[in-house]
Amino acid sequence: MRWLAAHTWLIALVPLVLIILLSSHIGKPLNLLKDTEVDYIGKDTVLAMRLQSKGQEKAKTIRYEALVEDGSKVLLYLQKDSLTMPQMGDILLVATKVERGGQLGDFDYGLHLRRQGIVGSCWAYRRNWKVIGHEEDTSIRGYARKCQYYLHQQYQKMGITGKELGILSALTLGYREELDKDVQRAFSASGAMHVLAVSGLHTGIVWGIVIWILTLGGWRKPLCEEHVKRWLLSISIICILWGYAFITGLSPSVMRSALMLTFWELSRLLEKQTSRWNPILAAAFIILIINPLAFWSVSFQLSFAAVLSIMLVGSGMQSKVFIRGKLGQNIGGLLIVSIAAQIGTMPLTLYYFGQTSNYFALTNLLVIPLAFVLLLLGISTLALSWCIVGEWLGVAAKWCTWVLREAVEWIESLPYSTTQFTLSAWSVLAFYGAIICGLLMMRGEKVNWWWLIGVIGCLLMILYLELRPLG
Repeated sequence: MRWLAAHTWLIALVPLVLIILLSSHIGKPLNLLKDTEVDYIGKDTVLAMRLQSKGQEKAKTIRYEALVEDGSKVLLYLQKDSLTMPQMGDILLVATKVERGGQLGDFDYGLHLRRQGIVGSCWAYRRNWKVIGHEEDTSIRGYARKCQYYLHQQYQKMGITGKELGILSALTLGYREELDKDVQRAFSASGAMHVLAVSGLHTGIVWGIVIWILTLGGWRKPLCEEHVKRWLLSISIICILWGYAFITGLSPSVMRSALMLTFWELSRLLEKQTSRWNPILAAAFIILIINPLAFWSVSFQLSFAAVLSIMLVGSGMQSKVFIRGKLGQNIGGLLIVSIAAQIGTMPLTLYYFGQTSNYFALTNLLVIPLAFVLLLLGISTLALSWCIVGEWLGVAAKWCTWVLREAVEWIESLPYSTTQFTLSAWSVLAFYGAIICGLLMMRGEKVNWWWLIGVIGCLLMILYLELRPLG
C-alpha cells in the first residue's frame, strides 16, 4: 500500500490504458476512431483541402499532410513536375480517390494511419489538382512550424548546405524534410536514428545546458537553495524547455519529454518528496487523456519504453558495476544508458522495423557527445546569426555535422552492422516478459534462479511463436 500511495498516478493510468487496449477492437467498448470514418473512402471524388506541411520529397511524388474541408486529415501525394509545387497553407481542389491502406505483412497500415487521426492516403497527377486559394494556419502548432522553417532557412543563410544541412536541421530543429535517403539509411543501420528524431535525448540535453548556465556551472549553489531564486530558476527552465519545444514544431515526442521534465521541475520547486516514477506516469496520463490514440503511436511506445528501461535496467546495472575514475564513470554511464535503452526498445524495434543495430553501443559512444556539441553549436549559431560570431559558429557546426555523418557511415560499413529479424505482437510480449524476469532474477545480492526459469520459458516461447509457421 505504501508503494501504491507513492504512485498515485498509476491508480488512474492503469484503467485508462486497459480501456485503450480494448479499443483496438473498433467500437468495443468505445470507438476512438470515429473521427476517421468518412463517406468518401474508396470513391472517385473532388475534395478541397488545405496543406498543413511543407511537403516531403519522395522518388516520384511529394507528400503533404492535408486537412479536408470537413475537418478530416489525409496524406496527399502529388506527382512531381517542372512547375512550382504548392506550399504550406495553399488550398487545393483535388480530383482523387482516398484509400485506407492495406496490410503490409502483419502490419495494418490503414489502422496505423487512423490511430494518428489520418483518414487515409491519396495521390493525383498534375492535371487533377489546382490551387484555389491560400489560408495561413493560425493555430499554435502552425506558428511553431513556421518558426521551425524560418530557423532552417537561417542555417542555409549561414552557408550550411547538402547533407549537413539536413542532418543539422533534423538534429536541432526536428525539420526532416531535407534529410537525404542515404543518410537516413546509414543512421538507421548504425542505431543512431534516435539522434535525428528530436525527442527526450535532445530535450534532456537542453535541460542540462540550461541548468548549467543558470547555476553558473554549479558554482552558485545558493541559486538552487534560496526560495525566491529557486522559483526563478525552475520557472526559467520550464519556459526555456517549452520554448525549445516550440521551435521544433511542437512535435509530440518533444512535448512528451518537456511535459515529463516540467513535472520534475514542479516537484523540485514545491519541495515534494515524490517518487521518480510520478513525473513519467503523470506525463503519460495527461497525454492519454488528451489523445487516447497516442498509446498506439510508435514514438510514444519507444520513448516511454526507453525511459522506463533506463530507470529499471540502467539503475540495476549501475548498482552491479563499479568503475574508477571520472572519465571511466562517464564512459561507463553512457554505455549503461545505451544498453538499457536498447534492451527496452529492441522488442518494439524488431516488431515495427524488422532490424536492429549490432554496434549500438559504439554508435552511442560517438554520436551522443557529438549530438551534445551540435545542439549547443546549432542553437548558438541561430541565436548569434546577426553577427560575425554566428558565422564562425555556423562553420564549426557544419564541420561537426560532417564528422558525425562520417562516423555514422563508417559504423554502417562495418560487417554485420545490422540484424534483420521481425517479431510478432505475441513475441514482443514474451520478450518483455523475459526482460522483467531477468530484472527480478538479478534483484538483490543473490541471483534468484527461479526467475531464470521464467527467462528461459519466455525465450522458448519466442522461438516457438516465430518458428511455428515454418513447420
